[in-house]
Amino acid sequence: MNASQHSAVSMPLPLASPGEPVRITAFAQGRDVEKRLAGMGLTLGCEVHLLQHEGGNLVVAVGNTRLALGHGLAQKILVTPA
Repeated sequence: MNASQHSAVSMPLPLASPGEPVRITAFAQGRDVEKRLAGMGLTLGCEVHLLQHEGGNLVVAVGNTRLALGHGLAQKILVTPA
């Protein structure tokens, strides 16, 4: 991570704007969440693009993969602008 990523304040993924690339900086609530998300390709430091945010559900792109996330799980993903 570079210095600007350390100084940026992390926010939950649902607060990001659609179309804005963000970088995962942390996972709230421990290792179980981290393992579950890693299985989907969401790992610390990876860049994610928020494609859609409607009714609490989110659609994100990680590389060439699109994932649908419920609001509860998305809240546990902390990000900063990429």
